[in-house]
Amino acid sequence: MSVSKKRQVDLKSLGILLQNDKEHFSIRFLSRAGNFTVTELSSLNILAQKYGRGYVGLTTRLQVEIPWIKNEDVEKVMEEAKELGLRHGGTGKKVRALVSCKGSICLHGNIDTQEICRQLEDKYFGTETPSKCKFSVVGCPNNCAKANINDIGVMGKTVPEYQEEKCVGCGLCVKACRQKALTLKDRKIIFDKELCVECGGCVRACNTKGFIAKEVGAEIFVGGRFGRGMRIADSLGKIFKEYEIIPMIDKIMEHYREIGEPGERISATMDRVGKKEFLATVLNKEL
Repeated sequence: MSVSKKRQVDLKSLGILLQNDKEHFSIRFLSRAGNFTVTELSSLNILAQKYGRGYVGLTTRLQVEIPWIKNEDVEKVMEEAKELGLRHGGTGKKVRALVSCKGSICLHGNIDTQEICRQLEDKYFGTETPSKCKFSVVGCPNNCAKANINDIGVMGKTVPEYQEEKCVGCGLCVKACRQKALTLKDRKIIFDKELCVECGGCVRACNTKGFIAKEVGAEIFVGGRFGRGMRIADSLGKIFKEYEIIPMIDKIMEHYREIGEPGERISATMDRVGKKEFLATVLNKEL
């Protein structure tokens, strides 16, 4: 039996999506910065066995979906999920499920990506916006979670500073630099800053403080998107300390909600008003 259009729309706003057979639903359950507890995984297993076909699917935004839920079972799954402490959702003109890499524990991480993502989720997930709005938090320029093709992206950075008097010419920093921004000549480092992506690898590799961290924080990108239309986000052009990241995003979100037109993602708003004006406004905005 086909599902009415109204029911499809009502359930979609809850993260319950009609499948292409027009009879079954997939229910999207939400992680916290890409993590599920073992208890939550056990609960997902129970629901998938009882109401689905015994498996779950991972989404591209680090959530989990249980497919093959019968129309008549949807409310039962919702009620049992609530009792098990599971959350579902993630669609509509609102802030979508936030994505974070494992930068908090990764060897390359420069910022606490998981904690930043959790705080942003608590503040923004599911809140109304002119159009869908996606956040991503990555710990380094490896950019595993694609910060610059999200509406708002955060990328951890460590800006290195070379201290020649502390350098012993061991070459460990050269081996650590994947960008080949460093070369060793006469046991001294030649540092090509144009090639540096501020990953912090040289700082972590150096045991003598030949390289130190001049700045540690994050670059913030605005206005990216990917899919039916692609736009690489624009950088705000500076490194923000960890405690400055969320207040800066607050300014971006406030401005977007002030001037964004219905159905307009941040990228479209920036294209309409001019990216320079948009970025200048949020950088100078007082909350």
